[in-house]
Amino acid sequence: MKAPDNTSITVQTLRAVLLSHRYAAGEELTWVGGVIRSWDAALVEVTLSDGTTGIGEAGAGIMAAVAVPGLVEAYRPYVEGQTFSHPLDVGDHLRAYTAFWSRGGIASGVAGAIETAVLDAASRRAGVPAYELLGGLARREIEAYASGGLGTTFDEVSDWAAAQVRAGFGTVKFRAMTDPDTTIALLDHVVGRLPEGTRFIIDAVQACASHPWSVDDAVRVGRHAASLGARWYEEPAQADDVAGFAAVRRAVDVPISGVESNGTERDFAQLIDADAIDIAQPDVTFVGGPRAFARVADRAAASGVACVPHVWGSAVTFAANLHAALAHPHVELFEFCTLPNPLRDAMRVEPVDFQGGRIGAPTAPGLGLVLTPELEQDFAFVPGGGHVIR
Repeated sequence: MKAPDNTSITVQTLRAVLLSHRYAAGEELTWVGGVIRSWDAALVEVTLSDGTTGIGEAGAGIMAAVAVPGLVEAYRPYVEGQTFSHPLDVGDHLRAYTAFWSRGGIASGVAGAIETAVLDAASRRAGVPAYELLGGLARREIEAYASGGLGTTFDEVSDWAAAQVRAGFGTVKFRAMTDPDTTIALLDHVVGRLPEGTRFIIDAVQACASHPWSVDDAVRVGRHAASLGARWYEEPAQADDVAGFAAVRRAVDVPISGVESNGTERDFAQLIDADAIDIAQPDVTFVGGPRAFARVADRAAASGVACVPHVWGSAVTFAANLHAALAHPHVELFEFCTLPNPLRDAMRVEPVDFQGGRIGAPTAPGLGLVLTPELEQDFAFVPGGGHVIR
């Protein structure tokens, strides 16, 4: 397979599609940040002038799905009826024409969702996997680490980690507790129970989300994680606190990563230029689409910073990031959220090729997904859920 010679497309229509998987009573996902009552997805469906459709996702829709339809309406005049020489031109076009109001945040995620949907449609039309329109495969498979580790007790987290090792993962990532001292105790509990040779990552969740730790406390946790051999220490400061990231990085002997929710290349440039991270974590569905993702990976490579995508959403987020990662020579590791989420598995036309801790390149056209009326009915959107942090 190779990329088609003609990549020109004309966008006919956009459509926002909101979906929910509502957990049954007693099966909600609980963690120190609250209770996740549903897994929501905010998708954008694009129809090309020849009738081919494609889908993208705005990653922030897991928390703010209801904001996406209005943004799709706002972008509509800049996309419908427009012809692009390549799908990857879409995001730059939108950023250029909407710079008065769309410079980051969820607006950037929606622009990226539109670009992803156009990429999906164009590659589906050509009968090739999406990575072919991203420059082709840089590798045929990629190492994956298990991501999840929610829970309100130490045993819940360690039981989850043990299950991931049994499933074939060599690295597991779990989340911090609310305060630094309990997080240090959690590290001792979980790491002490991991099978020999298993690596771990501790995610501080922006120094524990809505009430960030002080730099001194973040350093204490990081030093303890380092003493236990952490693969990296994730988001030890609030997302916009570049100085805080840099201060923690200077003080600990463990790689620092961030920031998954960054909405622009500029956000990552600030972190990299401030020597604030060792690992950049762009997400196609947050940072503005596949082209913006590749630019962040390029900048990271040029600065000696690793690049590991953030992947936390439906099958659309998983596929968009997997194709982008497989197509970029600097991306060598992939996040695989293993929490129960039917939306991560629905829409696929082929199963994830996960063997021996690695994911193989998909072979289906486009992103390898299908959105049907039946699926939209089965996962009808239910307001009032999603990832709400308390």
